[in-house]
Amino acid sequence: MSIAASRKQAAMWLLERLVPGTGVNNVAVAFEVTGRIDRASFAAALRAVLARHEVLRTVFRADDANLTREVRDAVDVPVLEVATGDAGRDADLTAFAAEPFAIDGSPLVRAGVRAGADGDVCCVVVHHLIFDAMSTTILLRELLVAYETVAAGGRPDESPVAVLAERAPDERSLAYWRRNLDGLRPAEAGLWCARPPVGASSLRARTVHHELSAPARAVVRRFQRELRASEAVVLLAAYSVLLAQHGAGSDVVIGTPVNVRDQRGMNAIGYHANLVPLRVRLDPAADFRAVVKQTRSTFLEAISHADVPLEHVSPAVLGDAPSSWRSSFFRHLFNYVPGGVDASLTLTGMPLRHVLVENGYSRFDLEFFVMPGEDSTTVRAAFCVDAFDAADVVLLLERYDALLVQLGADLQRPVAELSRRGASDLALPASAPSTAATRSLLDAVHATVATNPDLVAVRDGTDAVTYGQLWSAALATRDLVAASGGSTVAVLAPRGAQLAAAWLGAWLAGARCVLLDPAQPIPDLAARLADSAAAPVLAAEGLPVPGAVRIPAGGDGSRADAPSGPDLDAVAYLAYQLDTPAPLAVTVTHRALAGAVARLAERVGTGPVVTSWLSSSATDAALTELLVALSTGGRVVVAPDRARADGHALAELVRRHGVDVVQAPPAVWRDVVEQAGAGLAGRAALVAHEPLPGPLAAQLRATGCALHHGYTTPGVAGYAAFGDARDGAGVRPAAPVFVTEPGTGHELGIGVRGELCVAGDTLAAGYHGRPELTAARFGEHPTHGRFHRTRDLARLLPDGRVDVVGPLSAQVRVAGQRIHLADVESVLAAHPDVEAVAAVEGRDATVVAFVESRKPDVAERLREHSRAALPFAPELVVLDRLPVTVAGTVDRAALVPLAATRAPADVEPPDETTVALVGIWTGMLDRPGLHADSNFFVSGGHSLLGAQLVQRVRTDLGLPVQLADLFANPTPRQLAEHLRDAFWDDDEDDD
Repeated sequence: MSIAASRKQAAMWLLERLVPGTGVNNVAVAFEVTGRIDRASFAAALRAVLARHEVLRTVFRADDANLTREVRDAVDVPVLEVATGDAGRDADLTAFAAEPFAIDGSPLVRAGVRAGADGDVCCVVVHHLIFDAMSTTILLRELLVAYETVAAGGRPDESPVAVLAERAPDERSLAYWRRNLDGLRPAEAGLWCARPPVGASSLRARTVHHELSAPARAVVRRFQRELRASEAVVLLAAYSVLLAQHGAGSDVVIGTPVNVRDQRGMNAIGYHANLVPLRVRLDPAADFRAVVKQTRSTFLEAISHADVPLEHVSPAVLGDAPSSWRSSFFRHLFNYVPGGVDASLTLTGMPLRHVLVENGYSRFDLEFFVMPGEDSTTVRAAFCVDAFDAADVVLLLERYDALLVQLGADLQRPVAELSRRGASDLALPASAPSTAATRSLLDAVHATVATNPDLVAVRDGTDAVTYGQLWSAALATRDLVAASGGSTVAVLAPRGAQLAAAWLGAWLAGARCVLLDPAQPIPDLAARLADSAAAPVLAAEGLPVPGAVRIPAGGDGSRADAPSGPDLDAVAYLAYQLDTPAPLAVTVTHRALAGAVARLAERVGTGPVVTSWLSSSATDAALTELLVALSTGGRVVVAPDRARADGHALAELVRRHGVDVVQAPPAVWRDVVEQAGAGLAGRAALVAHEPLPGPLAAQLRATGCALHHGYTTPGVAGYAAFGDARDGAGVRPAAPVFVTEPGTGHELGIGVRGELCVAGDTLAAGYHGRPELTAARFGEHPTHGRFHRTRDLARLLPDGRVDVVGPLSAQVRVAGQRIHLADVESVLAAHPDVEAVAAVEGRDATVVAFVESRKPDVAERLREHSRAALPFAPELVVLDRLPVTVAGTVDRAALVPLAATRAPADVEPPDETTVALVGIWTGMLDRPGLHADSNFFVSGGHSLLGAQLVQRVRTDLGLPVQLADLFANPTPRQLAEHLRDAFWDDDEDDD
């Protein structure tokens, strides 16, 4: 007789439907003997165990939305030969364990023997629907006894074991979970060391092992005595601290399986375990003693209320909060697994040992299995490969060990003050030391003026200005500024000798310059002039700037006065950020500027350098282009504005004038690289200010140039790091760097995302007129000295490089997931039809991606592309060209209002199927106001309700939808499009 499956069995079946054709719910028991297993005896022993436990003879059948079960009198489970391959024993057993079971009335038990060179491995695989971790011990014990009996010529015990019927959840337990989990929001994010969230998870998993060090084990034993806590509680408490240190927050929830067998059912095989959420609220000021006390209390209370399966808890607690296929409470599991097979065991005289077999899957991001032994304690960490790289999990285990040792040394220290780093983190290759400049750039330029005044310094078209002439003009500006008594000078002039002389002259007068570009909008210029209180304002002839003083005419080269300064620690210039609505400038000293110029000059070559002057004069990139040339006795070649968009013009400039270095942001390089082509061969091409997309890097390298990708940040003069984009992510720091936990400043380890901090002698002095912001963004490090908090998200790489993700402020929460906009951009930018992309946060917790593409119908292809790689589908707006600032960088500030008034690309009115699905969404979720783009899970849906919705769609609309289709296409519009595409694909296959 068939009966309905339990709620937790149904939930497990739903998970399997999301990844069909996998063994995600398979559990394996295996042992190895030194010798040969008699197959007939093994089969007979297995039949005896199957006869004793009716649950092992239980089969399941499933239709579109229902799962039923029935018990058979007998099932046929033959002993198979496990195939052997080149990958070895473990891989062979994993493949055997991962083979899926059919939910069609077939047995959910499989057995096999793998023949090895020195012995056999016996493996029994059972579906989790009728099996759990404790069942493995019972099955193995009975199987070995039965085999010994059969081998001795006896009849194995087939007397039935009493069936354990789990009691219904107690209302008091339900009330406990409601109270305990009140106010808890669903797990929204992985750890800071995890990979960016993906679309449909494969659930594929790997494992790594770590044996706790002797000092760590000694600490645990000591804490067991001093804190009167079990080993499991001590290690669980440390695990909660570890997760909190890596981004889980102070309200940590960890899942743990609890055996719900009573004393009479301790020998019952079956699915008699419940996952319970252990909620540990970490007070940053509390010490580990308090954490252990809370963990012990939480653990014991959870065990006493473990009769409630998680599937009963979720709807009662979460209501209409965002949900998904995974547990809504936790992504991280802790499992204390004491005991194991006695190492002295034999089977018919053959030495026997337990073999751990993985099935290759996990529904959780990270699982810590603690396996204590007499002489060692091993932590087996299983992790989803969609969530973590193996190297990051290895480092987590190392930090777990280091955390235990650290706690032993200072039990009273508040948990918030504990180090987040392990041995590998502390051994990370040191960043490049920053050498302070001892000579001003004015001295460096004057050295060439004194020794070779007739050498060309500035080439502007057919005009050539020598060092002597440039210096004479600078002295004229010096005299003008000195006579005015001004200390802050704004210069408005196109790139050329006049601008260069004005900047040099202002510095000779002991004044500081305000970097401006005549092409900036007049309101922006007016705001910056007012904020800087610049006086005088110097302007080139022909620029209508009210109240401005004309820049003195060029000199004749007759004056070569040596500079009398400046003080290296005096401010050289104010650089205003171009992406802020209100004026915000950093002040940079002569020492920092000299260090930045020397760093770049060393990067691009030795001896005199010829640079192109291409960057906007509102940026310090224009300063470095000019001064790298002048400080090395080289020359700067003024690039016409058209060279920013015309690759032929740029290539001709490079060829004609022997330019060594060209610097530009990605948007400019995209426009010119194809036409410039081989004209860049042998030259240094610098990509500045923004991330370098992989396709653009490949295009640039194909020209034969020496490619340099630089990382810049407003608080550091010039470049803080360089890379060549050849070997994946990361740039090499040009100064000491470290990564900290945002808000606390605690240093983080390798691979952990946090705020990038840069130290060294090229730091800005601070923010102009903003002492509170200067205090917030600059600090003192005990080792590195003064440093700048960049407000950029980054992670350290094992070789000392830094992977810069993007601004901290660009992290958003969408569809129950935390993701950085740069991760969205990288997915879309990988599509061959995309030339550039910029994502911003839209209304109603959405992401709007602006895509630069000239390909027809690109939006639909991008939607399909993003669904496969992202946990949500961003709204798309296709533009012929992204807006840019005067510096050529993407004008994200201009995109924000566009996102608010957007017209998503190629979105058609809802069709008949979409309208019908909106009606089903509204009815199932009991929420008015839903529309074609309402996400089922964000709007309150969960996996069990999703199964009912799928059945409703099949019944009402006659469409062949699967539960996995709903998870991959969670809005009515997306699901309708998917079903329409699937229909046409099937129709084409039929043809």
